[in-house]
Amino acid sequence: MARPRAFEESEVLDRAADVFGRRGYDGSTMAELTAAMGLNSPSIYAAFGSKRGLFDAVLGRCSAREDEHWEWALTAPTAEEVVKRLLTTSPAQESSRILVHAGLAMGSENADIPAALLHRRQSAELKLRDRFEEAKRSGELPVDADASGLASYVTSVLGGLAMKAAGGAPHDDLREGAEQAMAAWRAISDVAAAASASTRGSTPADQLREPRKFSADAALDAAMKVFWAKGFAGASLNDLTEAMGITRPSLYAAFGNKEALFFKALELYQSLRGNYMARALQSPTARGVFEAILRGTLRTQLAEGQPRGCLMVLNSMPGGDEAQVIRNEILRRQAVGRDLLAARFERAKIEGDLLPTVNIDGLARFVQSMMNGILMQGAAGASRSELEGLVESSLAMWTASAQLPISKD
Repeated sequence: MARPRAFEESEVLDRAADVFGRRGYDGSTMAELTAAMGLNSPSIYAAFGSKRGLFDAVLGRCSAREDEHWEWALTAPTAEEVVKRLLTTSPAQESSRILVHAGLAMGSENADIPAALLHRRQSAELKLRDRFEEAKRSGELPVDADASGLASYVTSVLGGLAMKAAGGAPHDDLREGAEQAMAAWRAISDVAAAASASTRGSTPADQLREPRKFSADAALDAAMKVFWAKGFAGASLNDLTEAMGITRPSLYAAFGNKEALFFKALELYQSLRGNYMARALQSPTARGVFEAILRGTLRTQLAEGQPRGCLMVLNSMPGGDEAQVIRNEILRRQAVGRDLLAARFERAKIEGDLLPTVNIDGLARFVQSMMNGILMQGAAGASRSELEGLVESSLAMWTASAQLPISKD
């Protein structure tokens, strides 16, 4: 009787991490995973239960590496050294890619993962805040320094660097970004120290005056609308601070640099827009998915108090060198969305809802093109009736595209 195949779990999980890191959860097939891991499907299911079970094991391994990195960083003797350890050293790039892909998960099978990762990030930020509070008590940071704002800045920059790593940015680019962030950290610390010194020289009445406060959520929403209307390259720091109602030092302290602020605004934008996309993918038929996406897109263009167009489409356009990292990340996210559509249409083909001859990749690109067409027309000032007509025309085109089924849900 043959003995069960033995394998080193850490080794096969690292191989699976490479696949998930390059392809994401939804884009990774069992065929790719078995080939990379050197195991057959029954062995994987026996060891991990399912593809999701395997992903959870990989995610747990990546998270453990991050936890070890954070624990080591937080033991640094000074607050600046803590920040330096966090920003200039990091776990393996595969871990960053895995965690970024997991944070963008949209499928129903793994919809719980982004919330769990958000909780982890929030917990880490609280630990960093407590470390900065300790630095304030020891006199290393000014007593009135905003420990929460400084912690938020560092975690925002870490998120931006993780996005770059997930997009395959060269090591030199990551190092340069970390060095710029460290310079910004020192500038923020200098501002805080100067403010503290000024307060010590002020009158008792001045010291009792309550500092100006702002809502971080409201400021981020305002920044999102600026990026939405002007794009990353077109939005100046003056545009952002004026819309957010804060000064540049406050922006740096609360959100990091302009790039880190954009990524936070992008997360907010996708959280607002992701709901209708996730619901659309659950529609019972392929045509239902298409219609739900178009009507959801139409609603975004008719919403009161929001800019027209699309933040992602606008920032996917070629721009200067400053915006190239932004554009690359937008294109990567759009590709993730296209892969999700393709997977849903592949399922429709298997179920007989789509004809076997349908080009799945072409169909996914067709749907994204129709959606982007509505967004671009909206940005150009098309009226409600014109946009509604575009939706109806797009639905009519469904029949003409690759002999797709015409029955309604």
